[in-house]
Amino acid sequence: MGLASDRSVHAAMLGGVFLDRESDVSAEGERARRFDVHLALRYRSAGEARWCDGRIENISRSGILFWTEQPLAVDTPLEMTFVLPLGEMPPEIVCRGRVVRTVLPRGHQAPPGMAVSISAYRFVKGPVGRA
Repeated sequence: MGLASDRSVHAAMLGGVFLDRESDVSAEGERARRFDVHLALRYRSAGEARWCDGRIENISRSGILFWTEQPLAVDTPLEMTFVLPLGEMPPEIVCRGRVVRTVLPRGHQAPPGMAVSISAYRFVKGPVGRA
């Protein structure tokens, strides 16, 4: 029997992608597995009132890559929120993190992006960044 059949794998559905709840890195120092998840995201610098819009490109257990018209400087602490399209009452996720790098636009008319670490997250009921 293979390793996959020897262990119990728990998965959750996220925008058409199954996420393994077991460790998504096999050795220390390896990059966390990324999942293509194209969802709307709202974010703001820590302490700011105004939310900005973005579009998630991919997500992992350690961070999010998203595209936006208003990128922030590297090392800026920020708060992000997005809704997982699951079930009748989709959960909203609120994350705290820090900008780790900016990404050049993928095309002439495309927006730039930001790679952001996730330091903490929580599930919430009701709108947070949806206004």
